[in-house]
Amino acid sequence: MLLAEALLRKAVLKKEIEALEQRMCESARVPQDEEPVDDYLVLLGSFREKIAELDDMSLRILTTNSSTAFKEGETISQAIIRRDSLKRVVSMYNKLLSAASGSGGRGFYSSRDVKYKRVVDMDKARADMDNAAMQYRDLDVKLQQLNWNTELL
Repeated sequence: MLLAEALLRKAVLKKEIEALEQRMCESARVPQDEEPVDDYLVLLGSFREKIAELDDMSLRILTTNSSTAFKEGETISQAIIRRDSLKRVVSMYNKLLSAASGSGGRGFYSSRDVKYKRVVDMDKARADMDNAAMQYRDLDVKLQQLNWNTELL
């Protein structure tokens, strides 16, 4: 199985587990004269099987990511951490630019007629955000390519 296939299976397992949780909760209580649609004990057995499969899949993905080189001196795990940090940087710049532009209802005048001024260099912040977003996309594409060429350990 390829790493990318394992990641897809992990996502499916998470959704299946959530659905089982929902069905168990819906079957936990029914009107006195009715029977539950599902037997929660059967669902609980399925839930435990899915959790065990998810744990196994997660451990194999972690082992593969930690053992596979992304580039010289960097594993897939390290590249994922770098990608996640870039995503946070892009998100921060989006929020900063939104706040500096006056979006979010406050504008440049408050209800007390206090005038606000922008203290953020918008052009530089946009350029920094665009640069981080480009690095994020490039890194994400390389990770996805490697995922489709890496056997799961």
